[in-house]
Amino acid sequence: MIIDSLGMKAIEKQSGLSMDELMENAGKAIAEEIEKETTRKENILILCGKGNNGGDGIVACRLLERENCNVIFVDGEPKAKEALHAYSLLDKKHVFKNSRLKKEIQKADIIVDAVYGFGFHGALKKEIRDIFDLVNTSKARVFSIDINSGAEADSGHVDKDTIHSDITFALDCFKPFHMLNKEHGLCKEIRLLDLHLPHPEQSLYHEMDEEIFFSSFPKKKTTAYKNSSGKTMIVGGSYGMAGALSLNITGAKTVGASYIDVVLDDSIYPIVASHHITPVFHPVHKENMEKVVLPLIRNARAIACGSGMTNMEYKQECMDLVLQNAKGPVVLDAECLRLLRYNTYLFRFIKTPVVLTPHIGEFAYLLNKPIEEVMDRKIEYALKFSRENRVILVLKGPNTIVASPAGDVYINQSGNQALGQAGSGDLLTGIMTGILTMTRDIYKAVCMAVWLHGKLADLGTEDQSIQCFNLESFPWIMDKLFKKHGF
Repeated sequence: MIIDSLGMKAIEKQSGLSMDELMENAGKAIAEEIEKETTRKENILILCGKGNNGGDGIVACRLLERENCNVIFVDGEPKAKEALHAYSLLDKKHVFKNSRLKKEIQKADIIVDAVYGFGFHGALKKEIRDIFDLVNTSKARVFSIDINSGAEADSGHVDKDTIHSDITFALDCFKPFHMLNKEHGLCKEIRLLDLHLPHPEQSLYHEMDEEIFFSSFPKKKTTAYKNSSGKTMIVGGSYGMAGALSLNITGAKTVGASYIDVVLDDSIYPIVASHHITPVFHPVHKENMEKVVLPLIRNARAIACGSGMTNMEYKQECMDLVLQNAKGPVVLDAECLRLLRYNTYLFRFIKTPVVLTPHIGEFAYLLNKPIEEVMDRKIEYALKFSRENRVILVLKGPNTIVASPAGDVYINQSGNQALGQAGSGDLLTGIMTGILTMTRDIYKAVCMAVWLHGKLADLGTEDQSIQCFNLESFPWIMDKLFKKHGF
């Protein structure tokens, strides 16, 4: 289960265990893992803070029962009641003074980071930064307890001097921090330690994998025909930008969208139509756009709009027409996001569900904030934007985040750097619109699309290189996956 810090506190409270018992259980689980990972000869140094994370480290030190396992308090002696109790049980010969810190870090084979837990917020103090720098430049293997000290559990904020770990032991549940590891790269390995606490049936942090995906993806019935799942509509492209629209179509075909209406500027019709033979194309120009497009919008079950529309002279009118008349979910990408910079308030008056798919630069542009600021608190900003504008937000990145107005969050784990190329987002938009055509649960469909986009890249790089990965191979990779699951 993935849970935030407030949810974790609720789990601990509802467990029926005292904080002393919880700390003892955590310290025992950590000590057992350290035993597995080390030899008796290795010097272990546990850096403790003054809160409960430090208390977990104290308990682990006592239970390890090693002469060469010692504690240093880097931010003052324990203040939390339970940490003080744990400290009272520890033989003080294992507690070194702060003055020995630099020497002991240099001498250590293993450093255990028990400074800050999931309650940490803000920036590190200078003296702590200096200590963490010593840790990060030492030769020792580093184990962090629950959250790498210097990082926040929930928001995505990571101080630049946060401790890097060889293993981070996530206690009982994964936190949002762990799910963003591709973004911050602080943990070489994340290992979940089961503390056997009772969990709620559901969390606001959703999960997705192959089993969940195929249990939710509809199989074609024996009575299926070309329009039984509804029509997928794609609006996009412009002179010089035919490829983006073409990849939208490839994405929709990847998931088996059975009827695809494509609206495109007549200047690029020959290019796109020569590449795809199954969609129904509707070439338009400024004078006939509304007459052609309006009936298509009203008959579409899901619509994608924006990919490759940069040079379309009537793009604003086209997007407005879609948003004002759509009957099903609308996915807005690329140029449509740029058109919305000062107009996101309009979503509060639009009746149809809207999905926005910005990368971090586009999202910062929408917010009119520096990229660095948005990167630092990406979950927080994604949830706030989604709630205020009543849209589903897909914030694309190494760990793509999907946020809903209801406070749901999905942090994607699939995918690799093969997707770091032009056109990858256009492919996702097509996949998403295709799945939205076939499924009724809009938020789940969006999460399914994000996961599948990454999963197909993972499968594809088993045979293709990451460097020259072919995005147009997605339908063939998906075909194998469909066959595997009996579709």
